[in-house]
Amino acid sequence: MADAVRGTSVTRRSLLAVPLALSTMAQARASGLATMSGLERDVATFVSFGEHRAGTAVERLTARWLSARLATYGYKVEQQKVPIRTLLNPGGQLQAGTGRIAVFPQWLPPETALAQPIKAPILALSAEAGSASIRVLTSPASLSANWIEPFDALVREAVDKGAAALVMAINDPADDLFVCNQHHKEPFPIPVALVARRDLPAAVASIGTPGELTLTGRMAQAKAINIWARKPGKGRLIVMSTPLTGWFRCGAERGPGIALWLKMAAALMRQERRVLVLGTGSHEIGHLGMEHALAHGAPAPDAVDLWIHFGASLAATRLDQRYGYRSGQFLVGTDETAAMAREALGSVMPVYVPGTARTLGEAGQVIGAGHRRFIGVSGQFPTFHTPLDRGEAIDFERLERIATQTAALIARLPSR
Repeated sequence: MADAVRGTSVTRRSLLAVPLALSTMAQARASGLATMSGLERDVATFVSFGEHRAGTAVERLTARWLSARLATYGYKVEQQKVPIRTLLNPGGQLQAGTGRIAVFPQWLPPETALAQPIKAPILALSAEAGSASIRVLTSPASLSANWIEPFDALVREAVDKGAAALVMAINDPADDLFVCNQHHKEPFPIPVALVARRDLPAAVASIGTPGELTLTGRMAQAKAINIWARKPGKGRLIVMSTPLTGWFRCGAERGPGIALWLKMAAALMRQERRVLVLGTGSHEIGHLGMEHALAHGAPAPDAVDLWIHFGASLAATRLDQRYGYRSGQFLVGTDETAAMAREALGSVMPVYVPGTARTLGEAGQVIGAGHRRFIGVSGQFPTFHTPLDRGEAIDFERLERIATQTAALIARLPSR
């Protein structure tokens, strides 16, 4: 398998020194971090780096930090580069009269939309076809982590009515800007500008006036990063995976899974089993990191004793009362692992989902590749996929219980 993985080989010795930027930040926060648990410290460090979009300097810094941690545990670490097309430094605004509303481009706008502002009348999407216009969806679209076919239908409607752009909001519980993961290979025919749900009334109030939509950013061919860490040993592999990227700081979206992934990686060094620890980039853009990993280096299903996937939003339940929202905590298993998964993790991940190739997220990709000895955990929470997510939603006591019960599951797992 190692021969199939191309990328930068990272030795334990070369990564013992943490990057200077990380060292400086750690010193500045030392007094606060000293009172935190290991899981809390790891989430705080992850959040401190910035917005974790694939193909950015923050992704590279995060990958260096995680690679260093895994190398110090004793793993042989490699970084695998994943080609992606993305938009760097995204942003923008919708201006109508003296009012301005911040917008964010849903991936990917046509590159021509970045060249100059779009100046056109602002009309409701429901209005009849006419000359070029900026169309506004007057009510929030349904909440969905992924860009889905009903949203594509809205874009087609806008194009059919002569729109130069579509402005819309997603109906998220936090009333903020919500961005959907995107699986399209090509850009939209017109730019789709997302606004925070709280700003949608202002956009609707501008209907019937001249408008100017400006999108900013630079289209680029970039590289996302997968991290592979291996430990030799006996028997078939235990694989542990987690996504590493998302739209914003992803504190409670990515942070708990990454912290748990690190904690379990350290614990597994004390066992005799063979271990593969996999972190995938480009989760928000087509889940391309996992797609690439499964095609370039992942073990065959019959070489794996158990694949454990730490997905989004683990133990992220602390903001439910504030936002009047009931967060889910999901446990995914297959026919082969259902009983084991429920016995070990059902008390902390109470909603069981039978795993298939159609299961949402990277779990469906892994199962679809033939890995039937699979267990996944994931969740949802009010500030998911928004700029508000800096980790406040995490219940660290619950996350510790997930860690303890996952470790017990692995310790009881018979070697095949």
